[in-house]
Amino acid sequence: MTTHENPIDAATESRAERHLRLLQELAEMGMDIARAVRAEAVAQDDGQERTPSRFGRGDLGLMYSRIARAVRQTLALEAHVAEDAGKARVEQERRRVNVAQLVFQQRQEDIRDFVARAIEADAVERNAPDGDVERLLDDLDERLEDGRYDDALADAPIAELVARICDDLGITPDWRIWDDQDWAIEHLRENTPTDIGADRWRHLEALPAAAEPAAPAPPNSS
Repeated sequence: MTTHENPIDAATESRAERHLRLLQELAEMGMDIARAVRAEAVAQDDGQERTPSRFGRGDLGLMYSRIARAVRQTLALEAHVAEDAGKARVEQERRRVNVAQLVFQQRQEDIRDFVARAIEADAVERNAPDGDVERLLDDLDERLEDGRYDDALADAPIAELVARICDDLGITPDWRIWDDQDWAIEHLRENTPTDIGADRWRHLEALPAAAEPAAPAPPNSS
């Protein structure tokens, strides 16, 4: 069973990842500037020879404080975006699981209906008592509820699963009762020994080809 990714969810996640990447780069650039300001301020405090400041004539301490504050705000925003992205991923996964569960439940109900129809048709054919039908239906429900077919319910072909359950229940289904189902029609086509429609015309293939009309004899010249 396959579940396709929602393009809207994918676009939202991609945008969040891009925002996180940009915020990380911005925080790194802010830290680079803060380190440079700090290094220049330390050099001035050590009495090293003054050189023209790369940061103008502003107060380096105040400049460092502002840059540090901007970096902290960037990191806080990054954490907020990451948290939102994590919540979005959790919500997306929750929706995916819910859809998968609904699909699984619907498939289980369909299989149950198909096999129940086989049980009832078999009972009619054998003129079996109602008690036998109820027993087999209860057995069917128990088998589906205890999870013994969960591995196959996910993605096994319907015909294969129906045949397996019918065999476990000890009934031989008449596949013609599902003549409105493509999977049953395909199963019959693949498992019917001969194609009756083709047999109707097969005798023609054995006939010899019609002889071509003989060319007229040349006129007698004598």
